[in-house]
Amino acid sequence: MSLYSLPLKRSAITLDLPPTLYVSGAPVEGELELDYDRLFADDIDRITIGLEGSIFTKNRMGKEVDSFKVDVNDFLRKTITLWTRARSSPPQGDHILRLPFSIALPDDAPPAFGFETYMNNAFVRYAIEVTGTRTGTFAVDRTIRVPIVVVAPDPLGAALRSELKLGWQGDWGRITAEEKMRKMPWGDYSTAKMELLVPHLDVFPLFTPVPYSIIITTTSAPMKRKGGAPPPKDIFPPVPRSASEIDFDLRRFVDLQTPYFPSNPEEHVTDIISKAHTPSPPVEVEITDYMWIPDEGKEDKGCWMQEATFSSSMILRYTPSFLTEEIKTKYMLQLKVDFPGLGNTLRVELPIQIGSGVETSTLVDERALSPMMIDLPSTYWDPGKWSHQ
Repeated sequence: MSLYSLPLKRSAITLDLPPTLYVSGAPVEGELELDYDRLFADDIDRITIGLEGSIFTKNRMGKEVDSFKVDVNDFLRKTITLWTRARSSPPQGDHILRLPFSIALPDDAPPAFGFETYMNNAFVRYAIEVTGTRTGTFAVDRTIRVPIVVVAPDPLGAALRSELKLGWQGDWGRITAEEKMRKMPWGDYSTAKMELLVPHLDVFPLFTPVPYSIIITTTSAPMKRKGGAPPPKDIFPPVPRSASEIDFDLRRFVDLQTPYFPSNPEEHVTDIISKAHTPSPPVEVEITDYMWIPDEGKEDKGCWMQEATFSSSMILRYTPSFLTEEIKTKYMLQLKVDFPGLGNTLRVELPIQIGSGVETSTLVDERALSPMMIDLPSTYWDPGKWSHQ
């Protein structure tokens, strides 16, 4: 029995729904186990099962206001009746009746999504709901709702996943930042250059290591050198020597229609490299020796140059990019390195499109260290709170 196998009223009804990453257009399939004797003891007259999907937005009316504008689009409601008392007969052999079900998702269903800030909340939610309708004037129906996760099929991303797993042999994209800088407000300028290299992908697929390299090159201010003297110890700017000196993260922009103006809040999604913790996967660091670059015709005058390369991979587990009338999401890789001195910072930003990387619904191995499931807020998995968010 899976994690999603949940009982109703002392196991009169059990929903068996294997943990699955569903794709739009695919069926949601499972099974109900009915304890025939308990159904009658609990006065259950009919059992229905429904597939529901909704887009929920909640926007604060102003920064210092405790009122909200709430909109709900129930874009998906499919219900089928699986059992009725009037047409039932006892199961053969034992008192357990097993009823399989299958309900198709729409082809254009947007991916499951969750976003929560002080000003704005936005969700795309899916659930399977089982209802045992009871007879009697004051009888309360037996109901259970189980969230499920849906993404759009992504044939291109699936093909790219296969290529990435074999080791990327395609083209690489490169984005560069270069700045003149100095440690003090006087003197000649030094130069720092940073390059971010990632595979040239139309879509970044989920659940697959995507390699990257960060190359940082520093060139000192012009200086003199006597003979073959080694570089001085205080050359500026120094290259980062550890991944902990780099900030590399994934950010998300969520475009919403709010009561005051169209809002595009920015959200920090995850750290790829951070000063706060050891990166995973680990980062390989390669630092060259200093190289003397003499001025033309002057061996005793020139600059010292050094290069540091940081290489690793990123694994994305987040809702793919999508667009509806209510919500539009965009992602960006942001890389930043600070050097000594005031305002000496290099920064690059790379917009990316994230795709699911899957073509068909996939069973989720919950025992795996990295199960194929997107990262959603904990409130997504608590449907009892859905109407209050």
